[in-house]
Amino acid sequence: MTTFQISAFVFLGLALAATISFRLRRQASFRVALAWSLLWIGAAAAIAWPQITVRVAHFLGIARGADLVFYLAILGMFVGFFAVYVRFRRMESEMTRIVRELALRTPKEPDPE
Repeated sequence: MTTFQISAFVFLGLALAATISFRLRRQASFRVALAWSLLWIGAAAAIAWPQITVRVAHFLGIARGADLVFYLAILGMFVGFFAVYVRFRRMESEMTRIVRELALRTPKEPDPE
């Protein structure tokens, strides 16, 4: 086992423990915690057995396993950015609705002249 593998397993183990901790404290939904846990476990498997990524890459018509991991990371980032964008837009719309409602409820004070 290489130094990289050992340090990566420590990092991934801590990340998995943090994910489980978030779930147990109800700071993450079950689906979110499951998705992150599968990501950490998948990364650990790819680091422990790199030939898995090579086989999957060849099956998908990609030359190298490292390229497959890179492509999946880019696609994952796109999905993440889109999810953040959608959530931001939803929060912005909700905030606009709340501000409008509060503005209509609050009486306007007369101008001091």
